[in-house]
Amino acid sequence: MQSPRLHPVSRRGLFWATGVFLVLVTVHTWPLVTDLNGLSRNDNADTMLNEWAVSWVAHQLTHNPLRLFDSNIFHPNRYTLAYSEPLIVPGMMGAPLRWLGASPVLTYNVLLLLGFVLTALAMYVGMVSWTGDHLAGVLAGALLAFNAHTIARMPHLQVIHAAAFPLALWTFDRLLIQRRTRDAVWLSLCLLALALTSGHLVVFAVFALTTALLVRRHEWWGHHGKSFMFRLGGAALVTLPLSIIALWPYHVLNADDAFRRPLEGIASLSASPWSYVSTTARLHYDVWSGYVFHNHSDETLFSGFVALALAGAALWWHRPTDAARRRMFIAIGAIGFIMSLGTFTPVYTWAYHLLPPIQGMRAASRFGYLVLVAVAALAGFGLAALRERWSSRWVTPVVIGLIVLATIETIHTPLRYEPFTGLSPIYGPIANDPDPVAVLELPIFRGDTFHRNAAYVLASTAHWKPLVNGYSGHRPPDFDRLAERVAAFPDDAAVNLLRELGVRYVVVHMTMLRSWDPDRAAVIQTAIAERSDVRLIAVVADARLYELQMVEATASRHAGRALARDDDQSHR
Repeated sequence: MQSPRLHPVSRRGLFWATGVFLVLVTVHTWPLVTDLNGLSRNDNADTMLNEWAVSWVAHQLTHNPLRLFDSNIFHPNRYTLAYSEPLIVPGMMGAPLRWLGASPVLTYNVLLLLGFVLTALAMYVGMVSWTGDHLAGVLAGALLAFNAHTIARMPHLQVIHAAAFPLALWTFDRLLIQRRTRDAVWLSLCLLALALTSGHLVVFAVFALTTALLVRRHEWWGHHGKSFMFRLGGAALVTLPLSIIALWPYHVLNADDAFRRPLEGIASLSASPWSYVSTTARLHYDVWSGYVFHNHSDETLFSGFVALALAGAALWWHRPTDAARRRMFIAIGAIGFIMSLGTFTPVYTWAYHLLPPIQGMRAASRFGYLVLVAVAALAGFGLAALRERWSSRWVTPVVIGLIVLATIETIHTPLRYEPFTGLSPIYGPIANDPDPVAVLELPIFRGDTFHRNAAYVLASTAHWKPLVNGYSGHRPPDFDRLAERVAAFPDDAAVNLLRELGVRYVVVHMTMLRSWDPDRAAVIQTAIAERSDVRLIAVVADARLYELQMVEATASRHAGRALARDDDQSHR
């Protein structure tokens, strides 16, 4: 068996690959590029959450970066950014756009396109370095970035911004072969970038790298592997404490069991073998996959016939220099498949009890991402092997045709977007208030309708005041109880509680309230008119903005409680 080699990646190749991936991202997200500021996926609550998250990062970087996780939602709780994925790295990328005045939707859309291209380029770099084949790199990059699973999960920006994942595997391979300190540093940076983007991605990376380490043990086991293990251990010793420090709020909330999801519920959110033949891409969905998707699986993990055929070619006609990496990706795909099945095998249960981060994961099926990574890489190896085996004039056009066919297999366009016309001017008086007062939006949603608060979360980017409402992957344990109490506004108990929370403004969306709580909508205006301490200050369309008059004693008590909470948190 020949030792693995590393090939140079040319700037010219990167330039052309970038052009190809820009064309592909335009095709796969069409017609998004025709109106980046006016089209959105705001029909999905997670899109609005992530639009808010990247905007919050940009906002807080210039206001109080040391309290980045103390976001403005779920007031009066702390560390509320940690109730979902941090998205700090994408937020930092989008910060210049927000500082220049771009809307949250425009910023999100640019980051979405950028995430697709960067992930494809990262996989391209790794594959060209491993095979020396430019077209194999383009194919692998396209398969990883633009598969049915990632297109279906466009609202989840953290999935799209996965460039550090293939880069982590690439730098691991370089460290294993060249054993240079700078590769260990780059590996640490990749893992840290993943941790600051998505908890799911960093868990997947740990599984993938651990698998790679075990599968390729013959390359480092023994005396000659000491330098490799020393540098790899150094990378782990650097990455782990930095991640713990940067993501300390997750540890605080996890200690209170705020993130723990019961193992019993994992079965309903696991993949099955059917998931791996399920896709919503138009070509396959209309012909055969629609039946599978609706009757057997709601997870789309089918890589496409071209990808699977070329991955099979890598197993049948492989180059000797690819053997170690081929085994590595086969093992990564296997562990991803087993973990994606959740509690249908005992492996997930063991990992659940041994690794606390897995206890916060909602869907075991997301481990199927490792299978997609493996298929993309193996397809690249297969294409490189075929090009080497059948080197002739007609091979390149055929290969380009295969790349085009693989693209057609994953096409979902034209995608349906919602128009975005900006945030309501009802929030203008709130934004102009210089005091650090809080806001409540009604109706406030809880229970099974919790996700409908996402529109309020996005709207809070217009003022950045503390917001009683919130939406995220998790929620504070007492949120539903608090929501039920403040929903009784404007009765005395609700108004007094709002004053205790420092709420000065209440935005009531009358049309939404009528559909959610008709009885409350019928009496709320009459009840408010009877109160001298609540006044209407603005009406825009169906939204009504009310101001609670804060008495001096109440304001003093609120300030004292806020200081006491800060002191208590600092002691903890």
